[in-house]
Amino acid sequence: MIKEACCLAKCLCVYKGFDFELDVQSSLPDLVIGDERRAFQVILHMVGYLLSIYDGGGNVIFRVFSESDSVGKTDRMLGMWKSNAPDEFVCIRFDMEIREGSSLSDGASSSTNSSGRRQNSAEAEGLGFIMCKKLVQMMQGNIWISLNPLGFAQSMTLVLRFQIRPSYGRAAFASGLSSEQPSSIPQFRGLRVILADDDALNRTITKKLLEKLGCEVTAVSSGFECLSALSSAENSFRLVVLDIQMPEMDGFEVALVGIII
Repeated sequence: MIKEACCLAKCLCVYKGFDFELDVQSSLPDLVIGDERRAFQVILHMVGYLLSIYDGGGNVIFRVFSESDSVGKTDRMLGMWKSNAPDEFVCIRFDMEIREGSSLSDGASSSTNSSGRRQNSAEAEGLGFIMCKKLVQMMQGNIWISLNPLGFAQSMTLVLRFQIRPSYGRAAFASGLSSEQPSSIPQFRGLRVILADDDALNRTITKKLLEKLGCEVTAVSSGFECLSALSSAENSFRLVVLDIQMPEMDGFEVALVGIII
């Protein structure tokens, strides 16, 4: 899960002009029991939120390490009941930090309200952060934002508690990012999908997420390209994923014409 999240996080960072660094504690357990997909979504939210505040030119550092050496402190922080067998659980901390960002983006610059008071990061994030925090709390975890001296978010921290599963043979976490295909879902394995999105970053991220499910994805950048592929004699697509707002021909028009075809 960490490798896959890093792959997408690096895509986001490169697109915004940031370098991406990964620091993963080598002694983390290989297998744990937890909600992988929700954790994955929260990690992407963390990097996406920080990148929305700063312009490029800095480093994004993603650290993952165990807090099992301070179980009591972590339990109090998460508001959890402390297990009589703490060795069966591990608290994993995910830190996402931006360093040496060049300047604040327009979105962050507008976070001073009409009364002149700068909003803190939780307020500026609004519903997105609130929903994300609710999601983390449902997983019996915690998430928070750390501010820089100017009052803008510099890092986000996520702490989740997982039950440890036995691991037979530890696979080394190789340096760099792995491109190996994660386990797919049987219902989606081999499903032919065509994806149409004019935004290159959104197209890349959505394609990777669909491939993570096991889909075979063909990505195009316009509604016309999508219709051309659908009208081809070799068309074997079972699912069409459309961006609603595309220039020249939007997703609604593509869907309407596609039905007629």
